[in-house]
Formats: sequence, C-alpha cells, structure tokens
Amino acid sequence: MKRIRIAIGSVTYAEKGKSALASHGIPARVVRLDPRETTKGCAFALELVGTATVSELRSILSASHVRFTEILVDDLPML
Repeated sequence: MKRIRIAIGSVTYAEKGKSALASHGIPARVVRLDPRETTKGCAFALELVGTATVSELRSILSASHVRFTEILVDDLPML
C-alpha cells in the first residue's frame, strides 16, 4: 500500500482539503510534518492510505481551491 501526504502550509487549508476529499469519499487526516521533509518547509499535511491516485487528488484539491506545495508518496511495508 501507499501512504500519500499532501504538504500544505496552514492548518486552515489542511482542514479545507480534508473536507474536499471527504466529499469525494476519500478519508484523510491532518498531520504535522517535520518542515525538513518538504522543499517549501510546510508544517501540515493531509495523510491518506488507499487507492486514490495522485492525479485524482490534485484534481479534487485544485477544484476546491486548496493550495498545496507537493505530494509525498511512500510505500508502506506489508505486515
């Protein structure tokens, strides 16, 4: 499975993005990031695990006017 974290500069935009994704049936949670993890030093991210594609996420957030700086994708180990 893949873990996707969408770096966002403010908690307000993170909450707005979480609502936008939820309205499309994509559960996400707001997490704090270590600012060194991103190129822009963002402090918050939307984190989700599942089958949503990066292009789908970009489309939903852009249509909802949610500003984000980058999308980080990690492979999660299988248990």
